[in-house]
Formats: sequence, C-alpha cells, structure tokens
Amino acid sequence: MVMGAGAIGSLFGGYLSKAGNDVLLVGRKEHIQIINKNGLVIRNRTTIAVKPKGVDSIEQVDGTFDVILLTVKAHDTEQAVYEIKDVVNSKTTVVLLQNGLGIEDFLPKSMGMPLRGVTMNGSLLLEPGQILHSGEGDTIIGEQNGTITPRLKTLAETLTNAGLNTKVTEDIKRAVWMKTVVNSAINPLGALTGMKNGDLIQIPSLKRLMIKIVKEGMEAAEKSGVHLKEDPVDLTIKTAKLTSNNKNSMLQDILMNKKTEIEFINGAIAKYGRENQVATPINDILTVLIQAIEHRNKKETV
Repeated sequence: MVMGAGAIGSLFGGYLSKAGNDVLLVGRKEHIQIINKNGLVIRNRTTIAVKPKGVDSIEQVDGTFDVILLTVKAHDTEQAVYEIKDVVNSKTTVVLLQNGLGIEDFLPKSMGMPLRGVTMNGSLLLEPGQILHSGEGDTIIGEQNGTITPRLKTLAETLTNAGLNTKVTEDIKRAVWMKTVVNSAINPLGALTGMKNGDLIQIPSLKRLMIKIVKEGMEAAEKSGVHLKEDPVDLTIKTAKLTSNNKNSMLQDILMNKKTEIEFINGAIAKYGRENQVATPINDILTVLIQAIEHRNKKETV
C-alpha cells in the first residue's frame, strides 16, 4: 500500500504496479477516481499507463499489508500513522519515504521499527491521474539500527526490478541528512523564485547562495554527530542538474496554496544548529520567508 499517493507516492505505486506487484494507492479523491476509471498515466521518455487499485480513504481498506510506503508530507505523518494503525500487523513493514528530519519519531513502538528511505527521483502531478517522472535518481533505504536485513534487501530488489534503482545502506541517518541538506538549498529557493531546479544553478548569485545554505547544513550535521562523507555541495549541483525540469515539491506546494515541509527541512537544520551552537542564519531566514508565504496563502484561501 502507498499511503499518500501524490506525485512521489503515485510514481512508486505506478512503477510497482507496472512490474506486476499488487498495489493499493491511498490518495486524494479526484486523483483516485481518475486512476480507478482510466488508470495512472506516467510520462517520462515514454508514456505508460498502469492500473493500480485506489481508495481515497483508509476506511475503505480491509485487512493488513506486507509493506506500507508512507509518502505523505512530513507534517501529515502523525495523522497518517494514526489512520494506518488498523491495517498494520506484526509482519507489516512500514517504510518512511519522506523528506525531512525527525519523521521516524511519529511512529509508536507498537508499529515496530520502520525502514527509512530517501529518493532522488523527481515527480510532478500534472493533473488528476497523470504524473511526470521529471527526474531520475537513486533511492536509498536502511534499517535505523544499521543492520542489513532480509526485508531490506527484498524491498530494494523489488523496487529496483520495478525500475526504481534502490540501494541499501548501513547508515540511513547520514543519507537522510544528506538529502535534507540538498533539499534545504534547492527547495526553498525554487519555492521563492518559482524556478525549476535546473534553472537555479544557471544564475551565479543563486548558485553561490545554494552553496552557503549547504555549508550551514553540513556544519549542523557534523556537530550533531553525522559525518556527510560525499560532498553535499557537489551532490546538490548534481541533483539540480538531474532534476533540471522538476518543479520541486516545495514550489508545487506553494503554487497549490498548501503547507510546505519547511519545518522539517530548513527549520529542522536550524533547530539542530541551535542545539549544537551552530549559526544557521540563512536557514533561519528561509524558514521565516516560506512560513510567511504559507500564512499569506492560508489567509487568501479562507
């Protein structure tokens, strides 16, 4: 089951379904209605149509699931965890495939230890029932205690065979921090400027600002006990290039007047910075600016 079948959730659910896996998507009513009627269309180098099953409410679901991919927005995790409690049993693997730091804290111990994952794939919801696979990249998953377990290897193999190249890691915390630092530079700048990822690095002044944001995150990570082995600056530039045609998720949220994940990205980096006496002035400013836009959008839609 994919809980939170928006852009990324539909991408994973769609590819898994195409590969012959039995997939249930839980998402917004209009999106699910189109999928149930016409199938899910995924546009990439070629266009494919798949027919996973879909529901718009967890109340419509009977039984339990072997694997639940949680792809809701970070701030919706607590509610989503509450909603899935009746479809989880002792054999269910919950996979937190979301942006941001601290997501795993929302799961109660009664649900067991979830797998944590991050993905460098980009996806854009074009319209209900249609998504664009706007950037291809690796997905990384891991056990939070660092062990390489059979369920971890099985899931990685299943995702890779479905066309979503997936690697396992013994240090998922590092991978989550790395993805968060990359997002901290790309997402808010895309949201504030309205620019696609690839366009951000074409402007020298913006590129320099991105590097400064990344370096703040690197220092916050190091002082929090997380050593980012791969150069986060290089990875940020590489990610922007690989997803050059993507309107990142924060920009999509702003355009649709939705709440963003800023609190779990730049806001979380700033929080760890404060706890470890690391100055993060740019992350602080970006958090305030995005939250101000959220506040404005909320007032305009009331």
